[in-house]
Amino acid sequence: MQNASLSGTGTRRGKAAALGAAILAVAVFAATTSPAAAKIRCKGIFQVTKNGLISTSRCRDREIARTARSYGWRVSDAEVSNNPLKKVRICQALGGDTRLKGACGAYGARTFR
Repeated sequence: MQNASLSGTGTRRGKAAALGAAILAVAVFAATTSPAAAKIRCKGIFQVTKNGLISTSRCRDREIARTARSYGWRVSDAEVSNNPLKKVRICQALGGDTRLKGACGAYGARTFR
């Protein structure tokens, strides 16, 4: 009878320890993956990294959206990234702007004239 009560207590302790370990793992994961750490910094069409500047599609899309907004277009960064046709239309319309020279590439206005 004593063995049964001890084993019952042992399983409760085991479950409590497993639950505690799971909570600790979630807390550590949440602390190490903060949104501020995951934020990408761009300088024009280049992503700022610890090794220097790297041209990335995300930064190019942000530059296209930022330039379009400066002309009064109502467009978000996500809209340019997720809708390739929107990117082409902006580049064709505003491709003469020097800020878009590296971002638009082959979709620039000069390509189609």
